[in-house]
Amino acid sequence: MFQGLLTAKPEAIKEPDNFVKLWVHEAERIYGDRLVDTANLATYKHFSAEIASKSFSKFNLSKYFKHGEPLIFANFVGSLDDKLYDQFQSGEAMSKRLHEALTEYNSVNAVMDLVLFEDAMKHVCKISRIISAEMGHALLVGVGGSGKQSLSTLAAFICQYSKS
Repeated sequence: MFQGLLTAKPEAIKEPDNFVKLWVHEAERIYGDRLVDTANLATYKHFSAEIASKSFSKFNLSKYFKHGEPLIFANFVGSLDDKLYDQFQSGEAMSKRLHEALTEYNSVNAVMDLVLFEDAMKHVCKISRIISAEMGHALLVGVGGSGKQSLSTLAAFICQYSKS
């Protein structure tokens, strides 16, 4: 979790509430992403919301827990070349940036016809976070044709990695 917290630069975390949001995001990436049962994930989110409200009572984080608004940090929020780990302010901003990345990928590679719905976009952000971390690794599980390879390819392109 600390590795993720230390990824952010002071330019992105100017206000205390930004750091609290980063803490909540990193906790979910480290603990919540490892849960596969929806009941366990709901329990995690309940306890996480409870701890966040007790520990950071002066910050309103309820929209991220109750209303399901995505709390996503990535290293390509400003631009694909920026590499500043920051928060996407909205789902629309995340969609715009990822569609830009997909268009750029398709202009230099064989066309990858992806439908970037909200969960797919979140997965690209998660994968890019994992593979850009030192010794980062993940096990992507799903049925064939669910997009594991395509989303990983797009995340690798965003991180400016190439096949060798």
